[in-house]
Amino acid sequence: MNKKWIQIMGLAMSLPSTIFIAAWGAFQLVKLGIISKVVAVLIFLAIVGNILFLMVYYAYKRKN
Repeated sequence: MNKKWIQIMGLAMSLPSTIFIAAWGAFQLVKLGIISKVVAVLIFLAIVGNILFLMVYYAYKRKN
């Protein structure tokens, strides 16, 4: 594999487990009454959105 794509592949491979843990953790905080459901969903979307943004950013940065 080309060395410049290692970081992007690492993010792509960690995405499924990150989605699972972020959703589980956010809704555990809801169950404990620490945050509301809306905040939990926003945290979840922010985490997933950040990973997707970084994947696109690194791919665009290293395309040449």
